Amino acid sequence: MAATGAKIGKKTTFEKEDPVGSGTYVPVAEVKSLGGPSMSRDAVDATNFDSPDDYEEPIPGLKKGGEVSLVLNFRPDHTSQGSSAGLLKDFEDGTTRTWRVMWPQFPNSPSLTFPGWISGWEPTSATKDLLTVAVKVQVVGKPTPQGMA
Repeated sequence: MAATGAKIGKKTTFEKEDPVGSGTYVPVAEVKSLGGPSMSRDAVDATNFDSPDDYEEPIPGLKKGGEVSLVLNFRPDHTSQGSSAGLLKDFEDGTTRTWRVMWPQFPNSPSLTFPGWISGWEPTSATKDLLTVAVKVQVVGKPTPQGMA
């Protein structure tokens, strides 16, 4: 029996293209968790009077890039998160840029690259927990995979 090829997420990176259009990526600091992009496809109802057996006939519609959800250790003093050049600045300015998720834990370091803009920025403070900030990136268009079979 072959051993599993599963990996833990620890070395995953979330990066932003900086400056916009440069093809140069810089990591966003202290990402604790990352989810997405949450890609989906609409179902378009093609049901008609002749549809057999009184069943709907949905057909595939447009695809959506979805959102990427992040939780970070809150570092307003860090360039990648702050209001002068970081995620908060991108949120305030409505900047669309290219983002990249990398999984260097795997051979060939697969990645997913996509254009998007910051659609949510929410800091959280709790008495006995770390200060965190939840960030959402709205994907625009098609995410592009590299290094995936």
